Amino acid sequence: MTRSDTVQPDAPAAQPGRAVRRRVVAALAAAAAATVLLAGCSAGAVSATRDTGPVRGGTLVYATDREPTCLDPHNSGDMPQTYIARQYLDSLVSLQRDGSVLPWLATSWRISDDGTQYDFTLKRGVEFTDGTPFDAQAVVDNFTQILDPATQSSTDLLYLTGYFDKATVISDHVVRIDLKRPYSPLLAALSQAFFGMESPKAMARGLAANCESPVGTGPFVVQRWNHERDVELVRNASYSSPPEDAEHQGPAYLDGITWKFLKDNTTRYGALSSGEADVVFNVPPESEGLAKADPSISLQTFVHSGSPFSLDMNTRSPVFSDVRVRQAFVHASDAKEAVESAYNGVFPYEGNTISSGTPHYDRAYHEPFPYDPRGAAALLDAAGWTGRDADGYRTKDGTTLTVRLPYNADSAETPPADLTILQDVQAMEKRVGIKVVLRALDSSSMNAVWGDPTAYDLLGNYWNSPTPHVMYIKYSKATYDVDNGQNSAYAYDDELDRLLVAGTATTDPAQQADLYRRAQARITAKAWNLPLYPIQTRLGIADRVRGVWIEPSEGEPVLSDAYLIDGGN
Repeated sequence: MTRSDTVQPDAPAAQPGRAVRRRVVAALAAAAAATVLLAGCSAGAVSATRDTGPVRGGTLVYATDREPTCLDPHNSGDMPQTYIARQYLDSLVSLQRDGSVLPWLATSWRISDDGTQYDFTLKRGVEFTDGTPFDAQAVVDNFTQILDPATQSSTDLLYLTGYFDKATVISDHVVRIDLKRPYSPLLAALSQAFFGMESPKAMARGLAANCESPVGTGPFVVQRWNHERDVELVRNASYSSPPEDAEHQGPAYLDGITWKFLKDNTTRYGALSSGEADVVFNVPPESEGLAKADPSISLQTFVHSGSPFSLDMNTRSPVFSDVRVRQAFVHASDAKEAVESAYNGVFPYEGNTISSGTPHYDRAYHEPFPYDPRGAAALLDAAGWTGRDADGYRTKDGTTLTVRLPYNADSAETPPADLTILQDVQAMEKRVGIKVVLRALDSSSMNAVWGDPTAYDLLGNYWNSPTPHVMYIKYSKATYDVDNGQNSAYAYDDELDRLLVAGTATTDPAQQADLYRRAQARITAKAWNLPLYPIQTRLGIADRVRGVWIEPSEGEPVLSDAYLIDGGN
């Protein structure tokens, strides 16, 4: 088994008014016991390959389905960026599997009594791989870049919006972050590669150059991005800043990594089984049985916390502005059956607005709207959709009850199993008289849909996050104006905002549990989405590879401890 056997993907806030040096003790210990997120490894048989310990040398081939649009995770902020960025960027803190936080580039931190001021003491003697010193000014410069509209940050801004005030140099190795109001998820947010530290000198080259080859303090260096093929990473021989939870201190064992893009599921898994790839991301569910039966392959799976993949209902559309229609839509879909069928039982169904590994998850909302076509029909009748057109779809005042559902035609963005789910939902809704129109769009057209409430009624969406603050990111009006914001339901509720802001203002576990439970109840009652399944990081690993693990903030693969038992020979 691997270090990712059991992961609790949340970093609770440190208690204000005291220094934190080695570890933030999990303030959510009681909740963590109830929300432990399981991840693990398996193989068809015990490996016959002898491992005599770490071996230096060789290039590991990592194959993934999606190519990043930019290698700088400060820009935009999509999952393919954070997965690869973890290999060359270090963060201020590191999230542990038990929900605690360890020092990384920050060796300690102190939080003010009111929770609005964080003083981070930084590790000395660290340099970016272009020779620029890592110091307090570098941290300030990173936040300046993140907040600059030209950077087009979305992920980072969604965590900071409404809370971050400024970053200030206190001394060469002490930086202060001032907040507008208390924000207990701050440490959890900063542990992600989205907030990885980058060289100010490199950032000054401009967005295009930094997208091509960002410079960090991490274990690997971006040597070359061969677009539509791969990214070549080479070892940082001077690496001296691993997090405290790393398997070893010092430079990586590997000479390098070839981060290869293989969109097709069959091709990617075939590369692993044939020996052309050493690690593959997103083992397809249809290959799960083959992988488990193959003694030369092991599996690691991490189930993400945050918001599960869901179909968000646009409350600004004439159709879904009525809560009765939204509730009817959810009741008319046997979402659990659709997920289990499409994913062969490999992906679990999740009906709550947050995934089960998220701190303060309440299982009472795991299946809040049971499959109930009769109940759906009654709700639609009450909403006035009582007529029928020639095809049997419901009508009201001469208008057919039509739901527009655009999706990305790229199979890496909408996997075949996801498309099957959408088609199943379409068929189920037809039974109660709702016409779901599926529209396949290219990536450029799909990007234009985001932020345009007139372009869709229903939209697939998820948001991985190590904190229940994800509910604020997805459902607060404060995130409307953030570029590429995630409130695709255009939901807003004063009471919900009050609950979520109060949840971030306290570090008391009991208070947080109550506030976040009430928030889940309120979101569920509003029926702003049709939740489907939690996102997973699923790695297939060749037998000659050791030391791969998955960190718990974003499910990022960590290859700095990995090695090839034959040294690449």
